[in-house]
Amino acid sequence: MKHILVVEDSPMVLKVLKQFISQHDDLKPQFAETLSQATELIARATTPFFACLADLSLPDGPNGEIVEFCLAKKLPTIVLTGSYNEENRKLLLARGVVDYVVKESRFAYEHAVKLLSRLTKNEKTQVLITDDSDTERAHLKKLLKTHLFQVTEARNSQEAITILEKKPSIKLLITDYNMPVMDGIALTKHVRRKMGNNQLIVIALSSENDRYLSARFIKNGASDFLKKPFIHEEFYCRIMHNLEERELLEKVQNHADRDHLTDLYNRRYFNAKAEQMILEHDKLGITMSLCIMAIDNFNTINDELGHDCGDHLLIEFAKSLTSNIGMFVVARYGGGEFALLMPKFTAEKAAKLINEFRDFTSTQAIPYRDKEINFTLSAGICEIENNDFSAAQMSSYTSLRRAKKQGYNCVIHTSPA
Repeated sequence: MKHILVVEDSPMVLKVLKQFISQHDDLKPQFAETLSQATELIARATTPFFACLADLSLPDGPNGEIVEFCLAKKLPTIVLTGSYNEENRKLLLARGVVDYVVKESRFAYEHAVKLLSRLTKNEKTQVLITDDSDTERAHLKKLLKTHLFQVTEARNSQEAITILEKKPSIKLLITDYNMPVMDGIALTKHVRRKMGNNQLIVIALSSENDRYLSARFIKNGASDFLKKPFIHEEFYCRIMHNLEERELLEKVQNHADRDHLTDLYNRRYFNAKAEQMILEHDKLGITMSLCIMAIDNFNTINDELGHDCGDHLLIEFAKSLTSNIGMFVVARYGGGEFALLMPKFTAEKAAKLINEFRDFTSTQAIPYRDKEINFTLSAGICEIENNDFSAAQMSSYTSLRRAKKQGYNCVIHTSPA
C-alpha cells in the first residue's frame, strides 16, 4: 500500500476524490486543503509519500506553488486544474508533472485517481524501447520515467531480441519502424512467433506518411500504433489502455486456472503446467517428482460435520500448504486431493519433506465454530521418468491407495528401478 498526498481546497471535489480513492486498496491517502498543511504533512511523515495529487491553485498558493514544492521533493505529481489552455499544458508538462486533469466531470476525478493507482503498478513494469536514434530513445525514456516505468533501451532490433530473451519479465515493447537491417514490422513478426499479446504488448511508432503502415503493424501482431510526433497524453493513454487490457486478460486467465474454493491451481492448469515443466527440466537433466496427497476420510468429515465444515477445512489446509511448501506448483486435484510438482527432488527427498509436513499437519487442529477439526493426510510420490506424466500420475495414485490401506496418515514413495 502506497502513501499518497491529496491537496484540494474544495470540499465537494475532496468528497468525490475520497470516494474514488476508497476503491483502490493500493492507495493510503492523507488529505490537505492548503499549501501549508501539505508541507507540514510531508515534514511530519514517518513513511515517505509515494505520489501527490494536487490542485494547481490553493488559497495560500494560487500560482502552482504546490507543484513546485512536490516536484522539488521528487514526488510524482498529478495536477488538478479548474481550466485548460495550451500555455498551461505546456508549462505543466515542462515542469515534469505526471499529468494534469481538468476538473470538468466525475470521470476526470476518477481518471486522476486511476493514474495514481497506475503509478504503483508502473514501478514494477519493465519496458523496452527500440530505436536507432539516441535522441528518440532519450525522449521516450524521459516520458516513461516520469510515469515510473523501469526502462531498458535497445539500439536496433537484434539487440531488442537478445534483451527480450534474457528478460522475459519485460511487459511492453515500444519500437520504431525505420531501423537498419531489421525494421519494426520485422521485429514485431519475430516477437509474435514466440510471444502472444498476453505475454508482451507491442506499441509501434513511426513518422512515415504511409497511411497503411498502422494496418501493416497491427496485422503483423502490434498491439497499437502511434504516429510521430505524438502528444504526451495520447502516448500515456495508449500505454495505460494496453496495460489495463492485458491485466484484465491475466485476471480472467488466472480465474480460469484457479480452484474457486482454495485459490490454488486447478487440475486442468496443473496437468498442462506439468507437461510443460517436465519437458523443460528433462532437457536440463533435472529430476522431478510428483506428489498426490489426500485429507484422510474427507468424505466422512463432510457427512458428519457438513459440507460447510469440509469447505472450511479445505481452505485452511490450502493455506497451510502454501505457507509451508508453497515453493512448488500446488493444485487442488479434486475433493480432498491435492497435487504438487517438485523439481530437483528425488522421490526419497520429496517423501522426507512431505512426511515432515504430514507430521506437522497431524498436530494442527483447525478451529471451526465451536469445534476443532483434527485430521491427517496420506500421500503417494513418484519420480517422473521418460517424460511420462500419465505414468507418474498412475504410480502416485497407486502409492496413495497403499498408504490408505496401511491405515492412513502415511507417505509412500516409489523411486526408479
